[in-house]
Amino acid sequence: MTNKSITIIGAGMAGLAAAYELHKAGWAVTVLEARSRVGGRVFSLREFSDGLVAEGGGEFIEYKHHRMLALAKEFNLSLGSLGGWHAESGDWGLFQNKAGLLSDEKIWGVNLEDEYEKMWLSLAELAKLVNDPSNPQTAPNAKELDSKNVADWINQQNVHPIVKDLFKCHIRSEYTCEPENFSFLDFARNAALYYGNPEEEKPNYRIIGGNDLLPKAIANALPDVRLNAVVESIKIQDEGVTIKYKQVDSFHTIRSDVAILAVPLTVARMIDFNSSLPAKHQKLVDEISYGAVTKVLIEYRKKFWKEIGWNGRLYTDEPIVMTWGATNHIEHEHGIITAYTGGKPGAELSKLSDTERIKTAISIIEKAFPGSADLVENTATMAWINEPFTRSSYMALAPNQVTEHWQTLFTPAGRLYFAGEHATPIQGYMEGAVESGQRVAREIINM
Repeated sequence: MTNKSITIIGAGMAGLAAAYELHKAGWAVTVLEARSRVGGRVFSLREFSDGLVAEGGGEFIEYKHHRMLALAKEFNLSLGSLGGWHAESGDWGLFQNKAGLLSDEKIWGVNLEDEYEKMWLSLAELAKLVNDPSNPQTAPNAKELDSKNVADWINQQNVHPIVKDLFKCHIRSEYTCEPENFSFLDFARNAALYYGNPEEEKPNYRIIGGNDLLPKAIANALPDVRLNAVVESIKIQDEGVTIKYKQVDSFHTIRSDVAILAVPLTVARMIDFNSSLPAKHQKLVDEISYGAVTKVLIEYRKKFWKEIGWNGRLYTDEPIVMTWGATNHIEHEHGIITAYTGGKPGAELSKLSDTERIKTAISIIEKAFPGSADLVENTATMAWINEPFTRSSYMALAPNQVTEHWQTLFTPAGRLYFAGEHATPIQGYMEGAVESGQRVAREIINM
């Protein structure tokens, strides 16, 4: 490479991570971002009391997410520690119009916590089906596993019926899709990545002051980040890539040696590739499945849950899927609960106005905890499939899509590379986005 110029489309964590590495390596880097802000699906909300912050998008940094932890340290950002967000002692359920601790046999007739543990043990067994989570298409019987869905596996488990509904909440929250629409091979791949040892503790962190402080810090270290720059067309050529974009009322053309597409493929579908994408990549862009998710963030004037021994996590068969404490990593008299709704319920909530969505979440929490609605101070909400430059939650591979598209996700289309939480084994996480951006940057530097 002589000029070493690169255009990066998307200033989310993937695009910024790639840009930062390439900038440090001496490349002339231009980042185009359609929004008026950086961060993409990392978006911290600040419309709460006394400087309280909650995450409207990407939230959890796990203890194994060493790339995110390293970047936070590099940019002098403090981390707040919290527990795991998977099954924990003290979780509540709201099922069949009954509410209480999952472990309360008086309410459920059985200890649902113990029953739920059976699901996690079965999940650990699934981990054995995929030897290499980075290459699931090489697993024995990959095509057969990929043709199945997760709903069938759930229905086959010998557990209490409510626990099956409970695990559907897990699928809708972690993968933001319906179990029927989730590839069993990708499910097993994720089991191999995260759940091979059911006893393993999985502490998480948030950045104090908001996770979006990190993308803002990285962007500030870059010389050329263009906001409100909506890419309309990309043409991949033998000698480089030509990109046309609209910025406010002006149209611009930029040519560079290489480009990185670091936006959700739901957004890539809006771009005209001038028939320059290889057939496999065009099929990938057209077909890949994504989930739906909403968040409703509710600030309460006091942490009423502390008084009743609730840890903030509630699973439901109501129109919201689950809740957790959004500010349990900091000390404050007030507290924020996140109502997180993925899959079909998330798509349904996305159809409501913000006011109706918030009202729905407050009323469901009130149903489980009478009197809580009187303590509401401030609220906020995000419905990511309604965001024009996101149009989804994150990738959720449907049956037969792993064997069809996995390798293409990691293969450049000539001089156009793909980055994002979809182009990494660590799907759906900020860590995965960073991994993909850093990986692609290395590949380009070494080309």
